[in-house]
Amino acid sequence: MTKDQKELTEQNNWNKEAVDAYLSLGIGDDELKNFDEAYQGEWASDEKFVQNLIEDAGELPKDLPAYIHIDWETTARDIMMDYSEENHHYFRNL
Repeated sequence: MTKDQKELTEQNNWNKEAVDAYLSLGIGDDELKNFDEAYQGEWASDEKFVQNLIEDAGELPKDLPAYIHIDWETTARDIMMDYSEENHHYFRNL
C-alpha cells in the first residue's frame, strides 16, 4: 500500500485488510476512490455472500416452502460474474 493509499484509507476509516484485498485485484490509485461503492463485505463463501445479497434485496419470498431447495452453488456462480472476491472480501465490479 502506497503512502497515498494509506492516507486515503485512514481518512475514510476503511478496513485496511479489505482495502488490501481490493488493491490486490489490480485496482489503480484512481479507482480506489470507488472502494465504498464496490465493497460488499466479508463472507465465508460465494454461496453465503450471494444468499445474503438476494435475501437483503427482498428477491426471496419469506414464506418459501421448506420443500423448495435453492442451488446456491449455481446461483453464486452466475451472480459472481458481476462481483470479485479476494481473501473473503467481496466487491462489486464497477
